[in-house]
Amino acid sequence: MREDEKEILEYLRYCWKKNFYLKKYPLREWEEAYLKRKLLFFTWKNKSFFRLNKDFKGYPMGTFFNERFLVPGYPHIPRIYVLKTGLKRYLKYPFYVEEKIEGYNVRLIKVEDEILAFTRRGYICAFATDRWEDFLPELPRFFEDNPNLIVCAEVAGPENPFVSEYPAYIKEDINFFVFDFMKKGTGKFLNVSEKLKLLERYSLNSPEINGPFDSERDYERIKELLKRYHLEKREGVVFKPDYQGARVKYVTPFSNLEDLRVVFPYLGDIDFHFITLRLIRLALNLYEFEEFKEEVYNTLGKALFEQTIQFLKTEKPVHETFKVRFKKESNFFAMLAHFRLAKVNIEIKKTEWRDGYLHIEFSKIYPKATQFWKSKLEGWGEID
Repeated sequence: MREDEKEILEYLRYCWKKNFYLKKYPLREWEEAYLKRKLLFFTWKNKSFFRLNKDFKGYPMGTFFNERFLVPGYPHIPRIYVLKTGLKRYLKYPFYVEEKIEGYNVRLIKVEDEILAFTRRGYICAFATDRWEDFLPELPRFFEDNPNLIVCAEVAGPENPFVSEYPAYIKEDINFFVFDFMKKGTGKFLNVSEKLKLLERYSLNSPEINGPFDSERDYERIKELLKRYHLEKREGVVFKPDYQGARVKYVTPFSNLEDLRVVFPYLGDIDFHFITLRLIRLALNLYEFEEFKEEVYNTLGKALFEQTIQFLKTEKPVHETFKVRFKKESNFFAMLAHFRLAKVNIEIKKTEWRDGYLHIEFSKIYPKATQFWKSKLEGWGEID
């Protein structure tokens, strides 16, 4: 065993002794998880952490911890395909309907002297860490008053480094939308009524929240809300009981069409199952929302093929262009280091300091997708 690995295992033992929540499982099981690469060690400046790269015992992938705290991974939420039957099956108690924002999920937590943003997979997001204070200025006061809570937020907008889809009502840059408060250690969420009080008290931006509703009485009202979201080009909703019951989500026909438009050129890098699932969702969207049939029929072909054909005509590598802005250049370099670690191929197109921000334009290159389409253009066949 290398000397650095011995030091990391020693730090893991120290964390296990100090952190009450790690003692849920024997030390040897955590050590085995590290040796099998389910548990990974990483650092940010002078701070050290572990994150789960895969589910481990009762903790989901994306869980992260050190000797002072443990933050469980954000749980996966079931998706229903048909509102009328899905609501009755999962939601027996009064619930709220919360807009599902098209962006990416971060958990914000105060670690010693700074507030850090962690992604769903448990990485530190240098971009969200750099920008949260522009949009959530009351976070320091929130954490002073609520040291045992984690802020769960969606980062969304046309200038983010990870997701090319975003809400139509954000015209430039990004915004943060706080959608949950999670308790350290247990990962339990505050109920919706408590959440609403904290959002108001600390002026934290959030998704649109409607309710409470009843699954038996309010089906038509919820259906009208989803129609509006489709027409306003919004992604969908998450149904959240206030006290008891399961959370479930549902996406609009617009969102499924957008997913297909965005990802189809990247086949080879994207699992084919991603396409199949969106087509199934669309079929069941139209089963329940027949009024959108003509729109979907007229849009689906263009959504699937137009961008792909343009890529094929240029014969350039399949790529996606992003624009972002940073307050600190050091955080931009940290984002680049993350891309290298994650083996994401990028090409910097432009950097410019303007209005107090470092503006960057870069492209993500998709080599597998490029080869996938190139081999077919060159006449190679395959057995199907």
